[in-house]
Amino acid sequence: MSDTTQLEAKVLLLDHDPAQYRPLSEFCRSVGLMPLLRSAHDALATLAQHKDLAGVLLAQDLPVDDGTAFNLAQRIHRQRPELPIVLRRSDSRALNDEEQASVQYEWQSGDMDALRGIVDKSIFIVRYPAELVEGIVALTQEALLAMFPNAEVQADPPYVVHDRIIYGEVSTLIPIESTWCRGFMMLQTEESALRQGVLQGMSMEGIGGDLSFREINNLLGECTNLIWGAFKNRYIPPQAFANQQTQVPIVINHAHKYISFGTTDPQLCVRYRLSDQQRKSAEPLWIVQRFIFNLLWSPDQYTEFMRTSPQGGSTGVLELF
Repeated sequence: MSDTTQLEAKVLLLDHDPAQYRPLSEFCRSVGLMPLLRSAHDALATLAQHKDLAGVLLAQDLPVDDGTAFNLAQRIHRQRPELPIVLRRSDSRALNDEEQASVQYEWQSGDMDALRGIVDKSIFIVRYPAELVEGIVALTQEALLAMFPNAEVQADPPYVVHDRIIYGEVSTLIPIESTWCRGFMMLQTEESALRQGVLQGMSMEGIGGDLSFREINNLLGECTNLIWGAFKNRYIPPQAFANQQTQVPIVINHAHKYISFGTTDPQLCVRYRLSDQQRKSAEPLWIVQRFIFNLLWSPDQYTEFMRTSPQGGSTGVLELF
């Protein structure tokens, strides 16, 4: 078996009981969940603010002004059906069909073992080799520094998301294929922040001024190519690819900034903070990276590839296309 790591995941925690909040907080900390504690009143606003959630922990007896916790669950599910909703039961009665339709999982208060099992099969259903995650972050930072040599590039701890909401206005998408994976890599950012970063002089010499949106798009595209080139050199053998060449439709809804790759599996996500070294108070540029292995994912085959690959120990030479 491969040496996998359980990454962090951000969840919306809707619970009002102080007696429950402490054990839930300790549980979240022990399994790698980052809880956003909110009331029913703030739940939908928090959904609008956070586009990178992995699930919702909801109390059955949560006070809701205009209904019950099940009504709130229905509204959450309509807005973000990708997010698994886990209900903390406060009684043992059987749920009716309408209530069952609004939640995906349920557990009795105090049964942390049951909650752990639910989290493992609903949120952390995909594990990533620690070496792979570290290698991806390292080669991405190297590529971003090549494109933004005057910036300080820092990576937040990687985490997994179930959301399918696109961050910002500018996104790139490139296929990723090896003997152990098939899918896509995305980069996402806000156009205004990327433009401001260029104006502040964080990018390569000769890139600046009032760039058009096409030139801004191309800049993020070049970043994507650099990362892809480094990924290819390190993780993709030149002669062998996956046998199964299955494809699934990619659905994009621009009005809702939504993209689906035809799978419910969580995505590997890393946020990179690019800061102006000369202007510490300036707003940073955030670039969000996602890996979606929707067509093939085998950590064990990755381990075997790295064991036999002579170039597995280096990131390779960055390529610019």
